[in-house]
Amino acid sequence: MGLEGNVNGTPVTNQEELLQELEDLRNRVEEFENALSGNERIKDELAEYKLLARALLNAASDTVLVMDPAGTVLAINETGALRLRRPSDQLIGQPIYNFLPEELVPTRKAWVEQAVETRKPIQFKDEYKGVTYGHRLVPCFDPRLNAIRVGAFSRNISEGEKAIKALRESEARYKAILEDQTELICRYLPDGRLSYVNDAYARYFGKDRRELINKNFIPHIPEDDILRINYHISQLTQDNPVTAFEHKIIMESGEIRWQHWTHRAIFDNSGKLVEYQAVGRDITRRRMAQGALGESEARYRSLFEDSPISLWEEDLSRIKEYVDRLHESGVENLDAYFEEHPDELSRCAELVGILDVNKATLEVFEAEDKAQLLQNFPSMLTENACELFKQEIIALTSGKVLFECETARRTLAGNEKHFSLHLNVAPGYEDTLSKVLVSLVDVTDRKRAERELQENQDFLHQIIDTVPSPIFVKDREGRFVMVNKAMAEVYGSSPTKMIGKTGQDFNPHEDETYLFRAEDLEVLDSQQPIFIPQRVLTDAHGRKRWHATTKLPLTGKDQILGVAVDITERKEAEMERARLEKHIRQAQKIQALGTLAGGIAHDFNNMIFAILGFIRLALKQAEPGSKVEEYLKQVQSAGMRASDLVRQILTFSRQTEQEKKPVKLSLLFKEIGKLLRATLPTTIDIRISVPDTLSENGDTVLGDPIQFHQVLMNLCTNAAHSMQEGGGILQMSLAEVTVTSEETRKDPSLTSGNYLEIRVSDTGHGIDNAIIEQIFDPFFTTKKPGEGTGMGLSVVHGIVRSHGGTIKVDSVVGVGTTFTVLLPKLEDLSLMDEGSCQPSPRGNERILFVDDEELLVQMAGDMLSQLGYVVTAVTSPQQALQKFQESNPPFDLVITDQTMPHITGTELAQRILAHSPRTPIILLTGYSESVSSDTAKQLGIAEFIMKPVVEEQLAQAIRQVLDSRSQREEPCPE
Repeated sequence: MGLEGNVNGTPVTNQEELLQELEDLRNRVEEFENALSGNERIKDELAEYKLLARALLNAASDTVLVMDPAGTVLAINETGALRLRRPSDQLIGQPIYNFLPEELVPTRKAWVEQAVETRKPIQFKDEYKGVTYGHRLVPCFDPRLNAIRVGAFSRNISEGEKAIKALRESEARYKAILEDQTELICRYLPDGRLSYVNDAYARYFGKDRRELINKNFIPHIPEDDILRINYHISQLTQDNPVTAFEHKIIMESGEIRWQHWTHRAIFDNSGKLVEYQAVGRDITRRRMAQGALGESEARYRSLFEDSPISLWEEDLSRIKEYVDRLHESGVENLDAYFEEHPDELSRCAELVGILDVNKATLEVFEAEDKAQLLQNFPSMLTENACELFKQEIIALTSGKVLFECETARRTLAGNEKHFSLHLNVAPGYEDTLSKVLVSLVDVTDRKRAERELQENQDFLHQIIDTVPSPIFVKDREGRFVMVNKAMAEVYGSSPTKMIGKTGQDFNPHEDETYLFRAEDLEVLDSQQPIFIPQRVLTDAHGRKRWHATTKLPLTGKDQILGVAVDITERKEAEMERARLEKHIRQAQKIQALGTLAGGIAHDFNNMIFAILGFIRLALKQAEPGSKVEEYLKQVQSAGMRASDLVRQILTFSRQTEQEKKPVKLSLLFKEIGKLLRATLPTTIDIRISVPDTLSENGDTVLGDPIQFHQVLMNLCTNAAHSMQEGGGILQMSLAEVTVTSEETRKDPSLTSGNYLEIRVSDTGHGIDNAIIEQIFDPFFTTKKPGEGTGMGLSVVHGIVRSHGGTIKVDSVVGVGTTFTVLLPKLEDLSLMDEGSCQPSPRGNERILFVDDEELLVQMAGDMLSQLGYVVTAVTSPQQALQKFQESNPPFDLVITDQTMPHITGTELAQRILAHSPRTPIILLTGYSESVSSDTAKQLGIAEFIMKPVVEEQLAQAIRQVLDSRSQREEPCPE
């Protein structure tokens, strides 16, 4: 029997094997159980990891998504799904590009492709509807799966971009402020070395920046002030980084000055002191002015405070809840609701929660702390701000995330300021409005500047509207951008009506507007001003006005500025001056001619006087009725005509005034006719028409016969000149006409009554209507140079007017011309000279006759002797004076010439009168510029006579002077 037993019939050895197998089985089962529990754990851990990953994705406030290289969304967080306005389950498995704006898709695809190709993270940003987004793409490669996944992160960085921009601008402004300030600004290291000084600092101490930078520069400061400075600076900490104090310094010149300094300690993130910043200014004068120190400290401490931009973080969730309740209660139109319930708008203001504000906000609104600002927020809203606050509420509660406007707010001190407000709902808070970012930029100065600019513009417009010269601004198209009142009046419009219109809209004269347009383009193209000294412009009334215009380009604008000065009056004055200068030159010629005529007249009158005197003596010796007597009378008549001719020359040269006397025009017509027939060519037929009734008793006028002779000769000469080439008919006619009172209203220069009408007609070339109004103007002539002076018709017109008449002209070109002269008819024929045939009166008195011409002395001696006078005739005034003084008995009368050598007639008269004041003197002269009848009488001369003079005139003058003396010498009856 063996050692093996059995168990339940099983051999022991088998049992052991079975137990071993069982143990192995148990171990395998345990291994299976362990493996199974490990898989469950892995599943649980995987689920946990997925949960954690999802939580991490959704915890991010930025958009986070995972996609394959084609852009298919594999995973996305709730923030991203909310931004894309889709549930996440609708986005998974879809291309992300289906949910992006079309204009952004190309660039986004390009960035994804670049990340996949380079397998390197990349960053980029883009902008859509004013919002800037920053993106980061991170590619991941799984070698086991041979797949690439791209993680994308997107964030709204608008505020950051604005902050960066504001920071850069602030830094630039900060630097500019530092350099532009008159304050002393510096930075220095803890060891005292200067790291920065502004220009004012260097100038103040008379140093160059290179002498100061990285140097331990300390001016001479009294010891007690050094101790105080060190104490203040040593007390600076992170919690108390600023200190301010005043101290004295002693300049190199020995002058003591006071300075005020503000020091700021600058620490790094670890709390280590890295630098000091100091701002100082000279307060020497302020130190002497009590009461100004506090104001200066406050102003200059605030100069380097934080950014001037007021930043707010508000909670508007209570307002959102309030508006939601209103909507639930049926209110749809919030605008109308707040209009009807203004108190509810104030209630909304009280619901604003201010989470945080920066220091600038407290300063801008003059608040001590946030609590005070929050408590008084409703009182800060002005009427304008309330309206904008209402629009802000409506906009944000309707789903908008941005709101911008300009508004006015009151500070807690009651001051009103203007701000540019920018409001942005923080991402993720669109539904609750529990975080809203607000920035307020103080634009009070800008608004004030705009208001002042507008006031200045209004003031400028007021000024230029008062300027009498036209002022305008035009663009390149010729449209008026600005005009003043004077310019508008030129075109009969107003400044507002002319804006936007061109000159062609008001001026129909294309020749003028074309020149204006060309000048404008020349100025704009050359960018150089031009000056137009004179230019004609037709105004709204059709008047041609002269202007001097300056046009210049406006810098930075494609526009021109024009200033015009009306020079019409000056232009007319210049033309008038030129005309007067021409007249003066002609007058000077005439004056010279008159001077020459006066000299000639003197000699002629002497000769004519002698001729007439000797003829009268010869006539007394001639037998009556003989041929000698007839010849002598003809010579005497010619001498009288010569005398009249000399008188006419003197009259023309204004040397004598003619006496008016009755003139028979019929006789003048006959005389003129004889002269014309002897001088004009036979191609001109001369016709004279004078009614017999007029030649007998009705052809007389009162005037100067020489001037009437001049009028007729001038008119007839002009008529003949117009027919000199082809001949024709020259007709003179005389008729009597009556001017009625009705006709005098048409021509006020006439009076009603009877007139004699003189007509001078020709069949010449006629006068053009364009110049017919000018023919009576002085110096106007249509004749060629050398043929006329243009004075004839002007003189005729003056003579006719001086005699109370009128002259007019009628002409037809190619037919002929008729001049009509009206002269008042002489009705009182008693004025006719009746005494010309009276005999010469005689006498027996003693007469002293003095003349430097021997011929005249001989003639006068014989003439006066035959009249019975005792005559002493001499040719020397010295001899005459001697004879007068030696004469016994004295001479009864002295007759003397004026123009004599050594002693003139007036000088001789004065010497005689000085010797014998009662002696009468007659002064004879052929011509004298210095002596007239009036001046002769003022010298005591009894009579002034112009040569030549006939025997009867001289005898009557002698008798009148002597008889007048006798009457003065008769004794008065007792």
